Amino acid sequence: MHRTLPVFLVVALGLVSSAGAQETRRLKEHRSPTPAWAPRGVFLGAALQDGVVSPIAKVQWQFTFHQDRKDAFALLLEGSVSWGVAFPDPEEGKPQNAVKSFYQHSPQVGVGYRNQLPGQVHWGFQVTGGPVFYGATFDGGLEPDRRVAGLIEGRIHLGYQFGDVAGGLAVGYAEPFGYKRRSLGRFFVGGPMVGLFVDWR
Repeated sequence: MHRTLPVFLVVALGLVSSAGAQETRRLKEHRSPTPAWAPRGVFLGAALQDGVVSPIAKVQWQFTFHQDRKDAFALLLEGSVSWGVAFPDPEEGKPQNAVKSFYQHSPQVGVGYRNQLPGQVHWGFQVTGGPVFYGATFDGGLEPDRRVAGLIEGRIHLGYQFGDVAGGLAVGYAEPFGYKRRSLGRFFVGGPMVGLFVDWR
């Protein structure tokens, strides 16, 4: 028995060391190249809502709270800016179609999922929400409309993982809530969106 004990200890230590090395490699696969306080993702795209086309730029901070070899869940903080560049034609019975300028800016918080491995397909989804600050001006003597409402947004990402960086296509939808029904600018807030994302979590 006393002769087999050293052999047992050597084997056990070897297994522990091997498991530790595997765990270290696993963590290295998901180590972010940026510090936690720096942005870790961007989205450039456009939204279309009730005839108004609005380019959107988003910057995102990500704080991972669970991860394994390829899956990660993160708390997301995101800020976006957007201005309308194309507007609907005038239409009888739709006073909002007299819009001549529009903007919507929104800070949001939420959660996201990422499935990624270097050299493989990257995909994920996220749900965020927060206030949206929007405004519109109109022809025909209508008063400018500047207000604050709520916004819930979901996006799906599909792309490719290039080492620490992922990039690809993102599609989503944003739904406003808590707005004043007499607001004409509310017709153009949120809506379907499509664009490109880059993620360097």
